[in-house]
Amino acid sequence: MACAADFILFNAKLLTSDPTACAVAIQGSQIISVGSDPEIFNLLGKSTEIVDCKGNLLLPGFVDSHCHVLGMASTFTGVNCSPNTVHSTGSLIGAIKQRADKTPHGEWVKAFGYDEASLDKLEHPTRRDLDEATIHHPVRLDHRSGHATVLNTKGLEIAGILPDTPDPVGGVIDRDHISGQPTGILYELNGFLRDVIGDTKSDEEFKRGVQRLNQHLMGNGITSITDAGYTNGLRRWKTFEELREANVLSCRVAMMVGEEQLQEMEGMGLHWGSGDSYLRIGHAKLMLTMTTGSLIPHYDDLVERIIRVHTAGFPIAIHAVEEAAVSNAVNALLASLAVQSRNSQTSFNLTHNDATYMPIPRNRIEHCSECPPSLLENIKRSGLVISTQPGFLYWNGDKYIESVDQDLLSYLYPISELSKFGIPLSFSSDSPVIPPDPWCGIYSAVTGLSKDGKSVTASGDVMRRQGITLEEALKAYSYGGAFAEGTEGFKGHIRAGQLADIILIQTNPMDSDPKDWLETEALLTMIGGKIVWEKLV
Repeated sequence: MACAADFILFNAKLLTSDPTACAVAIQGSQIISVGSDPEIFNLLGKSTEIVDCKGNLLLPGFVDSHCHVLGMASTFTGVNCSPNTVHSTGSLIGAIKQRADKTPHGEWVKAFGYDEASLDKLEHPTRRDLDEATIHHPVRLDHRSGHATVLNTKGLEIAGILPDTPDPVGGVIDRDHISGQPTGILYELNGFLRDVIGDTKSDEEFKRGVQRLNQHLMGNGITSITDAGYTNGLRRWKTFEELREANVLSCRVAMMVGEEQLQEMEGMGLHWGSGDSYLRIGHAKLMLTMTTGSLIPHYDDLVERIIRVHTAGFPIAIHAVEEAAVSNAVNALLASLAVQSRNSQTSFNLTHNDATYMPIPRNRIEHCSECPPSLLENIKRSGLVISTQPGFLYWNGDKYIESVDQDLLSYLYPISELSKFGIPLSFSSDSPVIPPDPWCGIYSAVTGLSKDGKSVTASGDVMRRQGITLEEALKAYSYGGAFAEGTEGFKGHIRAGQLADIILIQTNPMDSDPKDWLETEALLTMIGGKIVWEKLV
């Protein structure tokens, strides 16, 4: 006789090839059986808990394959300066001043989410603007993209940024073109600021932000995330360990490691895949940016860095947004794989796939925002997974329509083209750049529509591109994320042997208008066979 289940979820709708399947049995942390109600009730025991799903849809838990956990947590305690909240430099100053008036002198005031394109001056605020809010507090204001920060005068002093401070490698200290004084605007300096300023949140504030974030993630059915910080190292790893031990962050975490932090991780015996199913070391993260006006790192250096990362036993995740960056990333990866194949330098196996040598686990490109058809063949040959953010089409689509050249618009976030070419996709939010709400991304991946219902993939003479199917979008937000992590062997599906990371959603999106998807909520979220979120209805 089969062992009794700990949990049985029955009377559900499942997206499986078996039309009779409507129930799931769970034992411990794993799914042990999927089938019809009568079949699964054969596993009922005296202590089995049962959940009547009432015909609602059971899905594998969502995997947000690229986000920034501590940045997300900060949005629940900082000053919200996003375009939905502030529309002028004056209102931004007012919001920060209001918080400063309630904050003891000398303590940091932190704000987030501004977008200069949504402000009346169409310019970044400067230290002078933030000084109008307060001169008694250091102020840090983070751009919604995460790639720019503004400090007030007191903040610059604490950071030690003076007129003669040189630009850190890969970053830019913006300066007045006449006086040479720092304007307070800093580009790509998150790692630098972390080192010179340290933590600016109290333990209580930090814990409160993470707790609120956790509730938000669970309520949206996000059971796994990848923290994609490019400066992640041993200190961030220890922070995640502390969060797990304190039981304030329920979801599974794969932590990318900054390429420059690999040595310190290896020194502690931490490598790709170290950890367990709840907290593990993920890909090595490398930034390929055009912040200074040209690509950094340059092509030859990029090839060498990829080889160095692979030799250390890590797959690589390359931040590449612009077309030139995506092209360089793909070509450098192909060149590095050719060198490693000849020299047998890579420390993990190479397997033959479609006449291409592809490392296992898979390399990734993060974002791939601008991707013309000419790049698809090489992306396919490289064996890359694309971790992209269709939610940007939803939240930023109207701005794209107004400001992006029509030729570029035709291949901006080409989700359907990538999918049709057989290139593996994982979906993510890049939160806190946009909210970590999967259904916004699913909606735009399928419809191509923005928040205001405009077609982002068609403008003027540009022919509207076809979206992917709802099933494909759901797969990219579950199995696709596991595949990108290299964990698809034990999560991403509702099937026997997989981890019981399951969500129950209230409506059946297969039968509803896409607009209704935006109101979808999780009724129940389960991670490892434990209910971590339940909405009373």
